[in-house]
Amino acid sequence: MDYLKINGKDCEIKFNHRFYDRVVTDYAKKHKDSDVDGFNNLIAGLISEDPDAVVRAYRCAIVGKDHPTANDVADALDEAGVFDDKNIYSKVFKEIKSSGFLAGKINHLLKLMQNTCEDTEAALQVFIEHSDKKDKDYQKKLREAKLEVAARKKNYALTKKQVAELGK
Repeated sequence: MDYLKINGKDCEIKFNHRFYDRVVTDYAKKHKDSDVDGFNNLIAGLISEDPDAVVRAYRCAIVGKDHPTANDVADALDEAGVFDDKNIYSKVFKEIKSSGFLAGKINHLLKLMQNTCEDTEAALQVFIEHSDKKDKDYQKKLREAKLEVAARKKNYALTKKQVAELGK
C-alpha cells in the first residue's frame, strides 16, 4: 500500500529508516523506557497477529511530520478493508522486509537470538568445567542451566520459523 486515505487526505506510506526511528521512539515513549526495542516488539506483534501491530506499523510509516492518531489510522485501515484480509500480517511484514535496512534489522533480531543461545551454551560449559561437583546444589543448578539452554534454543527456532512463515 503506497497511500492510505485518512480523514479525507491521502497519506503516503513508506517503510524505511524513518519508519524504524518512529517505531522505536513511539514505543519507548509509550512504555517510558528507551531500552525497549519497539521494532522487535512490532515484529512480535505481527507474528502473534495483533491488529494493533498493523495500526502501529502504518501509523509510523506515514511520510511527513504530522501523524494522525492511532484511532484515525485504525479507522482508515478498517474503511479500506485491510482487516478483512486474513493475510494482512504477512503483507505488512513483507512491506517492512522490502526495505533493505529493515530486512537487515529483522536478520539482526534473529542473529541476536542465535548469539544468546550460543552464549547460554557457553555459560553452561563454563559452569560444568568450573563448578564444585560435590556442592549439594550442583545437580539442581546444572538442571536449571540445561533447561535455560533448551528454552532459548526452542524460542530461537520457533521465532525463526514464525518469521519465515510470515514472510511467505
